[in-house]
Amino acid sequence: MSSRPPVVAIDANVILRHLLDDHEELSEKAAGIFQQVETGTLAVHCDPVTLAEVVWVLGRHYRQPNAQIAEALEPVLKSEGFLMPEKGCYVLALELFGRSVRHFGDACACAAALQRCEGRLYSFDRELSAVEGIERSETATGQRDA
Repeated sequence: MSSRPPVVAIDANVILRHLLDDHEELSEKAAGIFQQVETGTLAVHCDPVTLAEVVWVLGRHYRQPNAQIAEALEPVLKSEGFLMPEKGCYVLALELFGRSVRHFGDACACAAALQRCEGRLYSFDRELSAVEGIERSETATGQRDA
């Protein structure tokens, strides 16, 4: 009989210290947490807002390009012990963010549209029309787009 590992909520600063490895004491603690996640002795729950904060801090404060942020975060999110509501949607959002969508919030909207709405998306951001599979509209059914 296998027992489930304990689940503990995780904050953005722990994820950041793990990814950046920039603080001797805190990065070591973060590495220990993620080592337990990888071995299956611990699971962490990440709120989507926490993920958005990590993306924002890496881009704004650390000036990392989107592709580098996505490359660093995708393996973390894909880890079995890294729990999130609608995790697949956020993995897709990171992929879009790393490839073609400039802002993470827009990437999340596109991922939701692709996974739940057959690609249909209301947005005034015309750049999102270029995202493969997205059918962007600015008006409700029956109204004319500008």
